[in-house]
Amino acid sequence: MKDYGKYAGGVGLILILVALGSYYVSATLDWFETALLIAGLAGVVFFVVTHMAEIRDLMFRRSTKYTANAVTSAVVVLGILGLINFIASEHNWRLDTTAAKQFSLSDQTIKVLKNLNDDLNITAFYKAEDQQEMQDLLKEYANISPKVKYEFIDPDKKPAIARQYGITSYGTTVIEYRGRDERITTSTEQDLTNAIIKVTREKQKKIYFTTGHGEKNIDIEDERNGMSGAKSVIEEKNYLVESVLLVEKGQVPDDCDVLVIAGPTKPFLPNELEMVENYLNQGGAVYLLLDPAPSPGFEDLAAKWGLKVGNDVVVDVSGIGMLFGAGANMPVAAQYNDTHPITEKFGNFMTAFPLARSVTPMDEPPADVDVDWLAKTTERSWGETNLSNGKAELNPDEDLLGPVTIAAVATKTIEVSEADSASANGESDGNSKETTAKLAIVGDSDFASNAFFNFQANGDLFMNTLSWLAEEEDLVSIRPKSPEDRRINLTQKQSRIMLLLGVILVPMAVLAMAVVVQRRRQ
Repeated sequence: MKDYGKYAGGVGLILILVALGSYYVSATLDWFETALLIAGLAGVVFFVVTHMAEIRDLMFRRSTKYTANAVTSAVVVLGILGLINFIASEHNWRLDTTAAKQFSLSDQTIKVLKNLNDDLNITAFYKAEDQQEMQDLLKEYANISPKVKYEFIDPDKKPAIARQYGITSYGTTVIEYRGRDERITTSTEQDLTNAIIKVTREKQKKIYFTTGHGEKNIDIEDERNGMSGAKSVIEEKNYLVESVLLVEKGQVPDDCDVLVIAGPTKPFLPNELEMVENYLNQGGAVYLLLDPAPSPGFEDLAAKWGLKVGNDVVVDVSGIGMLFGAGANMPVAAQYNDTHPITEKFGNFMTAFPLARSVTPMDEPPADVDVDWLAKTTERSWGETNLSNGKAELNPDEDLLGPVTIAAVATKTIEVSEADSASANGESDGNSKETTAKLAIVGDSDFASNAFFNFQANGDLFMNTLSWLAEEEDLVSIRPKSPEDRRINLTQKQSRIMLLLGVILVPMAVLAMAVVVQRRRQ
């Protein structure tokens, strides 16, 4: 009987393993797996019954007690590790050691996610084998905000859901928020965050760029001095962008949230200046990008807002510009106002301004105006006021000594009537309200051109200032960057050298050393 029990126990263990393996593969507990489990358990029980005496003797042996103690200790250690892992999963801390912070979300993404008021549902339609990259990204998003809910759908396994969403291609991600949805076909942080920005905005704000005075073109993509690149980024952030000819409209459009005057080469007409001033005095926001003379500097308008636009050219002899092939006529700003929301995160970044003029907050601005600086050049720079001989030489009595402020802002609390604020729809109850008018001036327009927009933090400075003017606080941050390609490309010769050293010579040297050591021991 004991022999039968021994065989029954062995067969029973085999049947249990087969049942568990089948369940693991099929992920279903069918009648076949159930029958195998029952038969296997019966065989194990039969073995225990027929070998009860041996099992009892084994339990009381000294070696068994030692083994039990070891097993108990191992279980306790595993339990402690499991508890630590559970606590770590609930209160995790991450450290990104990559040079480009490749596995860290940008400040802008974190701000956008933390400002979510309702659940953000993300449905990613990927094949099972292609989900990893997007899954890693969505885990990071969900780790920042519990309101981010995501799900992966394989269109081949669940075609009905794919048809319901109108999915026609793999790799499509649908972002839904408060009944609005946006779709992307990539798995980058920049595109995903931009899509979230679009669905979470109740209203698309409108940005107008003035034309008719030689301003930078926002529509021609292949123009080096144009601003089509900046326009594309603005539209990605769910703004509407249009050009406006003020003399034709007769006023700044009623639906204008920010008026951008980017690098005019000809002066505005008196009535156009009046339109801009009226717009500001009704609580508007104006963004001036001004190049050195002979380009217009809007000095009178700036002075009314506590800012002085210098009649100079900023020269930088610190040598920083030489690191990226620029000369002294391209000052570099590496000093920022860390108390202002536009530049509070700029501590480790540079911005470059090809051919710029100074923009300085006045020591005694008008009483109702608050002024602040944003960016300054290095100490080895100055505002050159005399270039008549074609040479830049520092004259402390005439020139503006560095560091030179190159970007500044001004704000003023304005009380406007409801008639003014509701002029777009013609409705008003005659009451008044307070609003904040904003003016931002940068002493250069080329820093935001196609040629320099993506240089270091130039684009971030431009977009942060624009978002601050548009009162989009969660967009005032460092934007997501494309992952840096840090691969090393080797020539055929270099590849062969690496193969020779790593696979052949080094292992052979280690083997030779081992042989020498062994012989010496003998």
